[in-house]
Amino acid sequence: MISTVLVVDDSKMSRKVNLALVRELLGNEVNYLDASGGAEALEMLQSTAIDLMLLDLTMPNVSGYDVLVAMRKLNLATQVIVISADIQPAAKERVMSLGAAGFIEKNIKPEVLRGMLVKLGVFHD
Repeated sequence: MISTVLVVDDSKMSRKVNLALVRELLGNEVNYLDASGGAEALEMLQSTAIDLMLLDLTMPNVSGYDVLVAMRKLNLATQVIVISADIQPAAKERVMSLGAAGFIEKNIKPEVLRGMLVKLGVFHD
């Protein structure tokens, strides 16, 4: 059961949209948090039990890649779905090798997010 979801994106609009999408699927029983960058996300991951994170890849200063590398070093078990406009096969392969549970192309389509959440066992139709 998912109790806390973190949405990380340097775009305030993307955070707002992604939070609304995941809330629509998982309901109001879940605690929803958001971070405007990788550094903030890492602070939250170390201080709060987060079950699922939607992580933008391309952010200034601390990128999604940096967050994934740090999570591995810190042995954090949060499931991560990377959200990115960079749909190059190398980007997908790299995030998966760094421990991401899934990869979704921006802008998120609700049915794609639903499918990923089902695949991860987080959402049941």
